[in-house]
Amino acid sequence: MAYVGSYLEKIIGRQVIITDCSGFIHYPYISYNIKHIDDSFVTLPNLSKNDYLYSETEKCLYYRIICSDSSACIIVRNLPASRVPLALTTLKQAKLAVKCYFSQINQTKKNAAIFEREMYEYLFGQSTANIADILALGNYQLSLDYVYYVDVMALRDVKNSKQWAAIMSYSREFLKRVAPEAFMISGPRFAVYMFPAKLKAMGIETFKTTLEKIYHVSASFGRSQPHPLYNLRRSCNEARIALHYPHVMGIEAEIQYFSDLGIFTPLFSQELEIVKMFCRNTLEPLFDHDTKNESSLLPTLSELVNSNFNLKETAKNLFIHVNTLYYRIKKIEQLLNVDLSLMSTRVNLSTALKSWSLLHMSGLWDCDRIA
Repeated sequence: MAYVGSYLEKIIGRQVIITDCSGFIHYPYISYNIKHIDDSFVTLPNLSKNDYLYSETEKCLYYRIICSDSSACIIVRNLPASRVPLALTTLKQAKLAVKCYFSQINQTKKNAAIFEREMYEYLFGQSTANIADILALGNYQLSLDYVYYVDVMALRDVKNSKQWAAIMSYSREFLKRVAPEAFMISGPRFAVYMFPAKLKAMGIETFKTTLEKIYHVSASFGRSQPHPLYNLRRSCNEARIALHYPHVMGIEAEIQYFSDLGIFTPLFSQELEIVKMFCRNTLEPLFDHDTKNESSLLPTLSELVNSNFNLKETAKNLFIHVNTLYYRIKKIEQLLNVDLSLMSTRVNLSTALKSWSLLHMSGLWDCDRIA
């Protein structure tokens, strides 16, 4: 691509930039310096209806090249309008070379997409595939004893799927600048970043700040504890729990570490089935009663916990009379065989409710459903 780009610049006599459909620059070569990652992308106009577009204000010519199921763009900067016809003739001559280059790139991307799909199913679904085989699909020759930690990212205010794809493209370039051994996958709701534990000191703050500035979105992260790659699913589960912890607890935290979840860190460090069993043993009578009678005992208990068992505030938030709340409390005590006036009972029920909410919000209560 360097030969094609320099040839075009020589013939046209203007700066030439060659990008993929997301605006990532393939020519000229951009040094892998994390401080200049923004310079790796340009904003492209909508070329879906035309092969080229000339901007009078920018004095830029944008020339689109269709490459199988994707596209590329050649940008000629500081080009007078009078020279557009000659420039278009020259760009057409380079069309085949650019198409061949990006066709090869697209094939590599297809292979990467297979890896991401298999890894996403492994981490968020019920895949029984071998993690080593999945890593091999992505050409990652890594020992399963290597220690990694996982960040799961959720985004708010994403405008459309095109912007999501652009953000994921930007993320991959970010990882290349962090470490060759780092990798990522993306799905419909989350992006998952896997970093060697030795890079933990770098943090994710720089990436988060830059991402929000460029794309005008809000990003939240949950970070796991470091584990060997053979425990990658466990790392991902920890990151998912950490991601949703602030919402469940009613606190503000855009980067939440699994190691900072208080009592929930040792609790969710156990096998998930043990945590689920704890929730079922503690709350199942309420589940069954609400399902059979279309009642609201579980939401009532949840509101009691959230208001620190302030009866007046709970009744107000539930829009019910205090006498109705007293009735529900007696019913809850009867079904669970507990005394809600005891602090030990309140702590136990609060822990079970919060654990149940974390499992549900993170998609881990019903693991058959892909997140």
